[in-house]
Amino acid sequence: MQVPYLTNPLHHLQKVRDLTLLRINEAQSIVIACDSDGGIGTKPQDIVQIAPDLLGRFAVRVPLFELIACGATPFMICDTLAVELEGYGEEILRGIKEYAQEAGVTEDIQFTGSTEENIPTTQTGIGITVLGLVQQAQFSPGTAQPQEAIMCAGIPKSGPKHEVRLDDPEMLSLADLIQLRAHPGVHDLLPVGSKGIAYEMEQLAASASLTYRLTTPLPLDLKQSGGPSTCVIFSAAVELLEEFRNQLRCPVHVLAILE
Repeated sequence: MQVPYLTNPLHHLQKVRDLTLLRINEAQSIVIACDSDGGIGTKPQDIVQIAPDLLGRFAVRVPLFELIACGATPFMICDTLAVELEGYGEEILRGIKEYAQEAGVTEDIQFTGSTEENIPTTQTGIGITVLGLVQQAQFSPGTAQPQEAIMCAGIPKSGPKHEVRLDDPEMLSLADLIQLRAHPGVHDLLPVGSKGIAYEMEQLAASASLTYRLTTPLPLDLKQSGGPSTCVIFSAAVELLEEFRNQLRCPVHVLAILE
């Protein structure tokens, strides 16, 4: 399909939750997601000490999750590292590229970025922007239906309160997210970030002009930060709960019913 000539890009931009969309034709949009991390790494003034390659994996995880959750296919990653490239920055980039391979971003041309080569740095800073392509018919925000359940896959965790590990069985993996997004019974799907589950539930319901009724007792802390998207919430028929529990490695809970 040929992309039309855009005379004024501003007329084709749209904000949806934390995403920015650029409508390129009647059927497709480019979706942009970004995230940042500071004070995490092995520099002297970093508060949370983790290996730089692991930082790269967690940094790219968040915007990748946001794009995949909405139905988009990632195709471009931009990394802005406020550290030197040699040694330290190279390790961050290795983590970014290795993790992105799981999402199908594998070619060198799909990565671009910058590093700090003029000023010596004593604390780590990193920004990540990921671009994806979505078919309008597959864009999921606002697709939740009345009487569906809001479920949570994974447990919300965030440092320094928790030890956050990619191999944590309570954390949703990228492979499980891709499987969840492909399930025909899953409608809206949102990664949980620093604002917690309660905030994302409000976003999910409002996007579909719905409200929700919480289950009792609540199985999770709805205010706890989800950190680097350690869990996601999604809408689906409550009858699918056991199927999801059997398919996914992480815990799955029902939090509310949409009305």
